[in-house]
Amino acid sequence: MTMEIKYHAGPHLRSNRSTKKIMMQLTLGLLVLYIFSFMRYLEMGGAYIRQVILIPVVSVGVAVLTEVLWAAFYKKDILSYLKTSFPWVTGLILALALPINTRLYVTGVASFISIFFAKLVFGGFGQNVFNPAAVGRTLILIGFGGGRLMDVVASPTPTTVIADNGWLLKASAFERFLSDFGGLKNMFMGNYFGAIGETSTILILIIGIVLAALEVFDWMIPAVYLGCIFIGTFIIGSFNGVGLEYALFNCLTGGVAFGAVFMLTDPITNPNTRSGRVVFAAIAAFVTMLIRFRASLPEGVGYTILLVNILTPVIEKYFDGKTTDRMHKDLISVIVVLVAAVVGIVLVGLTLKAGDYSSVMALTDILKGGLL
Repeated sequence: MTMEIKYHAGPHLRSNRSTKKIMMQLTLGLLVLYIFSFMRYLEMGGAYIRQVILIPVVSVGVAVLTEVLWAAFYKKDILSYLKTSFPWVTGLILALALPINTRLYVTGVASFISIFFAKLVFGGFGQNVFNPAAVGRTLILIGFGGGRLMDVVASPTPTTVIADNGWLLKASAFERFLSDFGGLKNMFMGNYFGAIGETSTILILIIGIVLAALEVFDWMIPAVYLGCIFIGTFIIGSFNGVGLEYALFNCLTGGVAFGAVFMLTDPITNPNTRSGRVVFAAIAAFVTMLIRFRASLPEGVGYTILLVNILTPVIEKYFDGKTTDRMHKDLISVIVVLVAAVVGIVLVGLTLKAGDYSSVMALTDILKGGLL
């Protein structure tokens, strides 16, 4: 009689952390970020207060209502269903990823798309292939690009302005460009226009560190993503005399930090293994900078998330179920991808031509908004 030994792919670690607890901690982190945004726009008064209140209300409200109707259609207990589906998390992430001048009907459409087409039709929570909030935001940018309120002024973002100038400026021009936005400190603190919750990098990173310490997500994903972007753009900037400033600028703006902490880390749409997640984040960094430098999109984070979500099954298949004698080979694969991502960013960036910062900044709008 022979004993049959069966091998099962990891992970094999056990944890007393429940999905409900993780999602509630994530919700609290998102609410802290929202409160900061609310206080920032509160000082501006008028339509800004209305928008910063109603955009999350509409986004979360439509998300919850869509799932309530879905549960009712399939004759499920609504309260029990909502407790295991967490629609408000998607609604909050989406709201924080939208510009302050987004029309409310556009917000509602985006929320419905996020929940129904990117989540429910795939089987609901835990079954979706794409990050729901990224799907909603991306599709309305494509289909409702003009859906902006005229009475809510949102000045050009730093990434929009530098994109208009070819993404690379001469040293003196880059210094002048940063000065127009109050310097890197202003960008670090979040005192400029952008999506509602994406501007304050320092707050996003603090929340991210706390959530990572609580094991809400794997800290390697944002660390590798931001690290690859920083190193790649530092090398590019160094050839133009603005290495550190250019690297920090690329990490501080355009929703990079927000996407790294709240969207790329979605455990449902990224690989299960640590090695897979590192590769996932490195590829995302390269794709983000490729889109920025070579496409007509100044930010590129939302599109990046959707593209790398497609690669998740392939990455999982490669790294899943490896035995100990393959660990060395896996490590080599991870290192190769990390190096390739940074080299790829550098090669794409070195083809850029440094400009003289010819675009005219709408500083009066920024000053009018009280963000500088």
